[in-house]
Amino acid sequence: MAGGQSWAGSESLAQTTSGYDLRPLSTGEVLDRTFQLYRSRFALFAGLAALPAGVSFVSGALQVLFTMGERTMRNGMQLQTITKPVLYGVIVTIGVLLYFACYGITQAATTWAVAEIYLGKPASVGAAWKAATTHWFRYVLVTLRQYWSISWWVMLSVGMFFSVLALVPRLGGGSAIAVGVLSFIFGLQIFASFIYAIYAAIRVSLAVPASVIESLGPNVAVRRSMALLTERKGRIFLLGLLIIAMSMIVGMVLSPLAFIGMRAHGAERNILQMVQLSGAFLSRLLVGPVAAIALCLFYFDERVRHEGFDIEFLMLRTGPPPANPPAETSPSPEPA
Repeated sequence: MAGGQSWAGSESLAQTTSGYDLRPLSTGEVLDRTFQLYRSRFALFAGLAALPAGVSFVSGALQVLFTMGERTMRNGMQLQTITKPVLYGVIVTIGVLLYFACYGITQAATTWAVAEIYLGKPASVGAAWKAATTHWFRYVLVTLRQYWSISWWVMLSVGMFFSVLALVPRLGGGSAIAVGVLSFIFGLQIFASFIYAIYAAIRVSLAVPASVIESLGPNVAVRRSMALLTERKGRIFLLGLLIIAMSMIVGMVLSPLAFIGMRAHGAERNILQMVQLSGAFLSRLLVGPVAAIALCLFYFDERVRHEGFDIEFLMLRTGPPPANPPAETSPSPEPA
């Protein structure tokens, strides 16, 4: 396959069958196949999604148990505040970095599992993790490269906005008016940067599948995703809306706990927060695999449309051709 070694060795691909064909699929067909794969192998994909979801749960639990406290207001209401900001920042930073690392490895493992299923081969959580952790650092770098492509303009715009606001106390009169105008302009720029972030997220969304299937590095994988998604970006956007809607449904189910938690205090509040964290864990566990599977199928579909990947995949499925038998040589005449 292009770009180096593929996700599976050619020596193990012979004599395999698969119930899934590779052909151009509509958005509805991709999503239908996504849920079909997910339902038929729920334990596999949910097991792969458990690690990043678990990292988020542990990070949130540490924040609640070790960095939060209660403060009594004048009206008697008790609000939860951060009592140890330094420790809180350390836990959040480490938690975010670990989550992104685990997310990249999980998406790579999911891609490997989907590819194996398409080849008609058995896939397990252990085998998928083993395949993904072989090049785990590359997948982490691909994920970080994706998020840099998405967020660089937002971070620059926000930084410039607050830099301008910091000038207001030092200036007066007309200068303050000029700063206000600039703040308005930078506010519009922040809005535009968020729109660009959505667009960039769509363009780089296939980088991890490309890295897994084609053994590509971070920059090459991101450029590969952009090259594949010159068209049909809208269906990636629809996938994002679907994931948001599914997450919102879970959030609505858990929302009463948030209102109850605002009135609770002490150990009761901590228990409710742990229940909320458990709900968020289940949300990531149940919703996360849908995005990973669908992105892998969208990657397959784009390569089928652009490059005839179905023929290449069929060759992998049926195995390499048999070696040419040695040519027969005529027996040498016996000596008289």
